[in-house]
Formats: sequence, C-alpha cells, structure tokens
Amino acid sequence: MNKLLATLIAGTFAAVSTVAVAQSAMPAPAPTEKSAAEKAKEKVKAAQSTDKAKAFDEKQKAAQDASRNSPNPAEQKANVDASKMQPRTKAKYDEKAAQGLSDNSATDPAQAKANVAASKASGPRQKIDLSKMSKQEKQDLLRQLQKESTGQ
Repeated sequence: MNKLLATLIAGTFAAVSTVAVAQSAMPAPAPTEKSAAEKAKEKVKAAQSTDKAKAFDEKQKAAQDASRNSPNPAEQKANVDASKMQPRTKAKYDEKAAQGLSDNSATDPAQAKANVAASKASGPRQKIDLSKMSKQEKQDLLRQLQKESTGQ
C-alpha cells in the first residue's frame, strides 16, 4: 500500500509540475493532441481507480472515523475507575532480587545481635573535626577508614 501511495503522490506531483511548466513555457497546444499534463492526470485517475487504491482509501476513511468516534468521557472515566479497582499483579521488586539482597545482608537474628554487641563493645564514637585537619591528614584518614571497612 505504501508503494501505491508513493506512486499516487509522485503522479500528482508530476502532473502539477507539468501543468505549471506547460503554462509558463509552452505555447497553447493543438486541440487535437493531449498535453503531457492531461496524460499525467489520466494516469493518476487510472491509478486511483484500481481496487488496491479504493481499498486503501476505504481503510483510511475507516481509521479516521474510528479516531473521531472515541468513547465519551463518562465511559473513559468508568474504564479508569475499573482498572484502579483491579489488584496489581506486578510487584515493585523481583522476588529473586529481594532474596539476593537479603543474602548479602545480616538478616540472621543471631548475626544481627552479634553485630550490635560488637558495635557497643567498641565504645563511643569519636567526633572528628575535618575543618581543623590539613589536606594530607584528611587523605590519611580516608585511607585508614577504607582499609578498616574492607578489612572487616
């Protein structure tokens, strides 16, 4: 159908351009001969009268009618309300992904208690004022913290 449409458009363009050229450059043709524009128009009409062209035109008109005849706003609102009432089946997270995350974390109650006890045993946390440290001291502290976090 795309070839047919392209052919129709090309034929129409050829006919229009031929007419424009014929009007400006050529003297009036003899009444007994058909001009190139008239021949092109006849070819376009012949192409438009084929079964494929008619079927394509009918499909186009049906699509336009369908787009014009969209459901009324009351029906649309009822459809939206009905879809909101339906339970959602798609989970926010994949169950396997959730299990994978839980495997990496300490969800075992005994492990969690041990972690809390170790944290309490280490004593209170020290507060460090970064504004009073030099650039080199900050870099050393960062390296030390990275080693501690990867070492445990």
